[in-house]
Amino acid sequence: MEKNVQTINSLARGLKILDIIHEQGKIGVTELSKLLGVNKSSAYRLLITLEEFGYVEQIAENGKYTLGLKLCKFREKVLDDYDIRIIARPFLETLSKLTGEAAGLSILKDDKVILIDCCNSPHHLGVILQIGDVEELNCTAHGKALLYSLPESEQRRLLGLEKLKKHTPNTMTDADEIIEESKLNKERNYALDNEEMTIGMKCIATNIYDFNGNVVASIGISGPTNRVSPQKIPKHIETVAEIANRISRKLGY
Repeated sequence: MEKNVQTINSLARGLKILDIIHEQGKIGVTELSKLLGVNKSSAYRLLITLEEFGYVEQIAENGKYTLGLKLCKFREKVLDDYDIRIIARPFLETLSKLTGEAAGLSILKDDKVILIDCCNSPHHLGVILQIGDVEELNCTAHGKALLYSLPESEQRRLLGLEKLKKHTPNTMTDADEIIEESKLNKERNYALDNEEMTIGMKCIATNIYDFNGNVVASIGISGPTNRVSPQKIPKHIETVAEIANRISRKLGY
């Protein structure tokens, strides 16, 4: 249904000022008056009103205006109210389509890595992911990705809580070796499960960051070794990283 209402000019201009300052970083009264198409006196009154409520601040050194800290509270509230699954879902679907493999989204909660959403592979033969699966820290890509986001002391604490099982000949169960690999994963900003959980399956995962630079989830793909082959892995890593970056940007990172 179309909204047949008139906008309030002063409010519209005030909101436009916030958009302009967001784009330019800072602005003076003269420049702002030209962009708004109003005289300097009107532009100044609008800025003073916004400043009074904390939405803009004047820079003492040059007299220009920048966004006020009060806006950070709104940003945090909006992002806190978002469910990461809702934000990530379309990107998760895109990741699965681009790679042809199962795509998953995991979080670290109550000292466990939990798969909270997934898109299974379009292939008849592929990895089947299930929401609620627990991803082990030492031998799954999601677990390793979230592990390398943590300080070493926290990594050791979490690894000490788990009975590290040797699922395949490739599984690492020594905490020191896992920590060393975690350092490498952090440097390259992704983690691999090279048939460490299940023979015949490989996984790639990296992390998603919020506006504060905190890791909020990991995202990755899982597939059979004949499709997630050494030749394809570099391209898959690039795709996973790009999708993770898109979600992070959506979160304000």
